[in-house]
Amino acid sequence: MFEKRAGAWAITLALTVLFPAGARGQQTQNNHRVTTAVYTDAKLTIDGRLDEPAWHSEAAVSDFTQKQPDEGKPFTELTEVRILYNKQFLYVSAYCHDRVPNGLIVNDIRRDFDILQQDYFAVILDTFNDDRNGYYFASTVEGNQRDIQFSDVGRNQNVNWDGVWYSQGRRVEDGYTIEMAIPFNTLRFNKSKDQVWGLQLVRRIRRHDEIGFWAPIARIYTGISGVAFAGELRGIEGVEPGRNLQVKPYALAGVKQLASAGEGIKRELDAGFDVKYGLTSGLTLDLTANTDFSQVEADAQQVNLTRFPLFFAEKREFFLENSGIFQFGSLQNDEALLFHSRTVGLADGQEIPILGGARITGRAGPYYLGLLNMQTRSENAEPATNFTVARMRRNILGASDLGAMFVNRRSALADDHNRAYGADGNFLLFRNKFRFSGGLARTDSPTRHGDDRLGKFQTELQTRLVRLESSYVDIGKNFDPQMGFVRRRGRRLIRNEFELRPRLSSSNRVGRFVRDIFMSTNSQHILLSMGKTETKYLLNQFRLDFQNASTLGAHYETNFERLTSPFEISEGVILPPGDYAFNESKVWYYSDQSKSLSGNIEWLWSDFYSGKRTELSLTFRVRPNYRFSSSVSYDRNDIDLPEGAFNTNLVSLQTDYSFNPKMFLNSLIQYNSESGQIVSNIRYRLIHRPLSDIYIVYNDVHDRMLQKTDWSLTFKYTHLLNF
Repeated sequence: MFEKRAGAWAITLALTVLFPAGARGQQTQNNHRVTTAVYTDAKLTIDGRLDEPAWHSEAAVSDFTQKQPDEGKPFTELTEVRILYNKQFLYVSAYCHDRVPNGLIVNDIRRDFDILQQDYFAVILDTFNDDRNGYYFASTVEGNQRDIQFSDVGRNQNVNWDGVWYSQGRRVEDGYTIEMAIPFNTLRFNKSKDQVWGLQLVRRIRRHDEIGFWAPIARIYTGISGVAFAGELRGIEGVEPGRNLQVKPYALAGVKQLASAGEGIKRELDAGFDVKYGLTSGLTLDLTANTDFSQVEADAQQVNLTRFPLFFAEKREFFLENSGIFQFGSLQNDEALLFHSRTVGLADGQEIPILGGARITGRAGPYYLGLLNMQTRSENAEPATNFTVARMRRNILGASDLGAMFVNRRSALADDHNRAYGADGNFLLFRNKFRFSGGLARTDSPTRHGDDRLGKFQTELQTRLVRLESSYVDIGKNFDPQMGFVRRRGRRLIRNEFELRPRLSSSNRVGRFVRDIFMSTNSQHILLSMGKTETKYLLNQFRLDFQNASTLGAHYETNFERLTSPFEISEGVILPPGDYAFNESKVWYYSDQSKSLSGNIEWLWSDFYSGKRTELSLTFRVRPNYRFSSSVSYDRNDIDLPEGAFNTNLVSLQTDYSFNPKMFLNSLIQYNSESGQIVSNIRYRLIHRPLSDIYIVYNDVHDRMLQKTDWSLTFKYTHLLNF
């Protein structure tokens, strides 16, 4: 026995001498992947060449595993990753071998490219190693970038977050290479001498629609939502996130005319700035003065055939960063939100000038903190208003948390205020396979008293084969969060969903063509405050996802609607109160979006209240190369009711041209027959240095007769200063 132990000890010693810890590309400890970053004092040029000696002195991480199409099998192409660092940067290189190098697909070289439609390599960093929050950095062979800041075990993903980092790729004879340099002052992490981070490495081969991970995860998770299964990055010592002080001033010049309001041409000259400062290693202070969002892309038009308001997502950069911390509960639906940032600086889709504001977000020990205060100026009929949100969450039980939230809106008018407050919890158990979330809230407003509660609860269980979800939302008739969003007050909503998703192997006869089969049943029951049913539906769906990423699906839905008052569904078409039962059928097909020609088609036919409805949706895309793409979409509803017949048309034309990964021209032209408007948004963007931009933006709104034109032309310059 002693001899065996001595022999084992000698072998271990020899391996340690030959392959010290810093030289091991990868280790596996109890099925947990571990790798080590190696310090270098060499000067590295981020050009994608990998010709510096430092890149060849250490062993590579190369053992990637498929998540799809065949979960658990080895990745079909060799991928070699090396990680170095110095006091300023984390360096990552990837040599992506490919036996068919001409099969490499790149369809988009814009910032924040679509990861589903091209070959790419990505790094996921969980810098606090808490299996909850972190950063995602991806690049293609052309060097363009996509970055995401995520939180809540990847449930909240801020795809509009942009960090300062550098990347470049290069095509080689047997594939391609990528180099990345990520400044430590772009990241937030603790100040421990020895850093241990969560690490995941990702590669997609688009022609196979194959995706592989260094630390294996199940297909039920995305790369980010599977952060709890990431490996570990060790070896980083003596680095700090730095002061992380950034000042970003802007200057703006433009002209505009609001003909619909009878106004003439006006000239605009303006300036302002944003400041970002790392208060601690985990907390960030953001300041903004004379805030401007003129460069933000236009909202996609929607047709509303319901009697309830539509929901529009936030697109403004200042409100998107760290936005996940201000989410109340984890329900992903938008029936009742305690805080929705579009209530700040916007009223009925029109901008309200923002004087300035401040935000503190981040982590302090086991707590996640968020504090937001914004002040708007008076504009037309809108008084000057102050908006405040305070949020605190505490980690418990691994990936679970408890939290509280307070929201306050107060205008300059006497006794014009609104408050909302509540507590919530999210519990994730069994390696995130089971989730329970809930929240209780109330509002306080001088115009609404009593029955001002909100209760929302949700459970979800998912395995490789099935997913079960159930939710309950109780909204009081006077629940009125004026900094949030409520679709229906005075209702109780009960929703259940069962999904069966058998996964096929690409080696069997059907699996050569079909990757996934989805079968689901979704039901929702909405009750009025007196207990009567208002809405009820049962939706059965069947969908096939093919190996080339195209999709074929169908559903059948039974509906019940109770109108308690007349409903004007279109101008002059009024449905009387009563009970309506109707059924709906729909089929759709989405082609392979990575092809130079692609498209979607959806066809719906149904009973509709007292009559009939058909809807046709078409999208056609052309993308001859990664510089140019254009798509046209058409959606038409034909409604035939005894009370009157009408139709709606929604047409959009989107065109994108990328001169290079730092200069883009985009246009979006939309026609909505419901509003009778033609809306155009044309944007030129030049990233003249990291996070510093030049924008030229043209917007206009016409009525259908091309009269009463409102238009604006804006030039905006921003320049990031790092200290």
